[in-house]
Amino acid sequence: MNSRAWRDPFHEVAWGVIVARFHELAGQHPELRHMAHIVDSVVECGGEQRLAALTSVHDLIVTARPVPQRPPIEVVIVRSPWSGYVGAGGVFIEHRSITGHDDRIFRPSAEAVPLFWRFMSYKFGVEPVRERPPSAVG
Repeated sequence: MNSRAWRDPFHEVAWGVIVARFHELAGQHPELRHMAHIVDSVVECGGEQRLAALTSVHDLIVTARPVPQRPPIEVVIVRSPWSGYVGAGGVFIEHRSITGHDDRIFRPSAEAVPLFWRFMSYKFGVEPVRERPPSAVG
């Protein structure tokens, strides 16, 4: 088995801290705006209850809750343009599995949010849950 799963303890960071960090970075560097959009979508969809995250320099590392106590830990990593994997205007998302059956995809950064949720759905079974509009009473 050639697992590239997370090998360290997963010291999650509160989503509010992550949101503030990526908004600050995106305010200074527009090429990171899609990272802020991704973390905003997690909070807007109630994903913080079902997903745990941390950051590694300018990347976002996500796993499903409950977070395993011991590594290896299956993760999805969203690489920022500063990570060296993708340039400005692009997003690179990779799934690092425990079994070694990793997936990775490059796309334009405009596709970052739906691509992120596709990975959350397929890899962790976590769908974005949006508030239903109030029903019309009539």
